[in-house]
Amino acid sequence: MSTQPYTLTYFVNNIYNELGEPSDYSPQKISAWILDNANLGKLNNLIGTCFAGVAYTNDCGNVTGYGIEPAMRNDQLAIYKMLFDYEYFKGEARNMAKSSATIGNDWTNLREGDSSITKINKNEISKNFRSLSRDAKEDLDKAVKLYLKYNAVPDQVAGDDTEGISYYIVQEYQRTLN
Repeated sequence: MSTQPYTLTYFVNNIYNELGEPSDYSPQKISAWILDNANLGKLNNLIGTCFAGVAYTNDCGNVTGYGIEPAMRNDQLAIYKMLFDYEYFKGEARNMAKSSATIGNDWTNLREGDSSITKINKNEISKNFRSLSRDAKEDLDKAVKLYLKYNAVPDQVAGDDTEGISYYIVQEYQRTLN
């Protein structure tokens, strides 16, 4: 059995703690998102890998844990976390925009004498989440580019690439007037 379930639990708890331990987004919900093959497919498409969520079983066939196979390296986990952050902030912006559209938003400040009440503007909060989402997307794009640049391994070498020097580069062209 792999040590992957422990690594996954540690990874999920780090994400949960970095989000500020939100009450509406539990570690179980984060685990479900991380193990979802649709989200792993997004990661696979971004960085050219073949990760899949798996269930670990004992000899009796009982599920003992969940993980991702093959095991992820730290740089791959970092990119996956950036993908999660992007999707999380995008979802929070969408949810906030939906709630501001359905709940009455006819006042933001009330004043009477010396007292005042200020209502939170959900549109501004939604804009902040969209900004966080854009920042997360920029970080994700940069990380993916660097990952692909430094971890790219050719699948096949064919054609003139097998020679030490290309015939096209060495060939000289002589022009004649004839």
